Amino acid sequence: MKGTGVQPEECRYLTISERKNLTEYRMYFGSIGEVQKFLSSDPDINTEVFYEQKSRSASVEFAGAPLPDAIKYCIGGYSDNYDQFLSLAKQLEKVNRRSVKVRKTVTSFVGQRPNVPAYIAGTPKNMYRLEKNEEKKLKRILMKVTYEASTTEEQIRNRGIIALNLINLLEMNNYMVDFRIFEVCNVESEVFRCEIELKKPGQMLFPGLCYYPMCGKAFVRRVLCRIKESMPFKCGWGLSYGVVLNEKVTRMLMDINDDDIYIGSPSEMNISGRNIYADADAFLEKIGISDKIVLPVYTDEAFTDLNGG
Repeated sequence: MKGTGVQPEECRYLTISERKNLTEYRMYFGSIGEVQKFLSSDPDINTEVFYEQKSRSASVEFAGAPLPDAIKYCIGGYSDNYDQFLSLAKQLEKVNRRSVKVRKTVTSFVGQRPNVPAYIAGTPKNMYRLEKNEEKKLKRILMKVTYEASTTEEQIRNRGIIALNLINLLEMNNYMVDFRIFEVCNVESEVFRCEIELKKPGQMLFPGLCYYPMCGKAFVRRVLCRIKESMPFKCGWGLSYGVVLNEKVTRMLMDINDDDIYIGSPSEMNISGRNIYADADAFLEKIGISDKIVLPVYTDEAFTDLNGG
């Protein structure tokens, strides 16, 4: 151990670049499993900057499970309140099913099953087939996993549920989704940018693998901190571990364009944590995609259910 952190030559996840008087340290992981693989190798810690390793020393009450467990959770096993998470997610899915676009059955020369009356009558178009789907479009979603200290567990949970629900809504409307989580912060002239892909376009969504990085406080307060401790920073990161940047600067540094969907902290997304239906409506209004897909109105549907509609 040399005590200066890892370098790009030895760490395939790291790139360092100069950008408008800033030095950017970017860690990119193609999956949550790559995060676990990197940290399981016990990468060198930059002791010149991090005099205390807070990823280990922080209390369980503040930071969650100890670091070795926090790293293992990246590939499964984190189940705190997961049943409740799934239960609330199903409530939104129930509303979604009422809004699914159903492919129409049309008559054709060729198809999946015969139209018997048309065949007997000698009609050329004597087969049924499903109407063709439109060409799939790509949508990139980037979710900032950090949040204000005052954020409640209910806000964090609801944001995670609604983010995954958004993916389902887009895929129901013929989009392919690229879903990534990230942290971006700075100290003086240095920027730390960590990006983790949770779902590639065309890949199946696995809520169990997304749940921990989206909702587990140990992921933010131990896993991401441990990654920072191995960065070859020159500035004084050891005290604050970085200052979170506002949305405008974050969008610029993360190369988030107008066609992408940015998911900020729960408070940024108007999520209160009190009611999943109200939070879902507020979230969808905030991201403004009603011109792209038909959106359910969750509070209206919830009222209908309560009144036996």
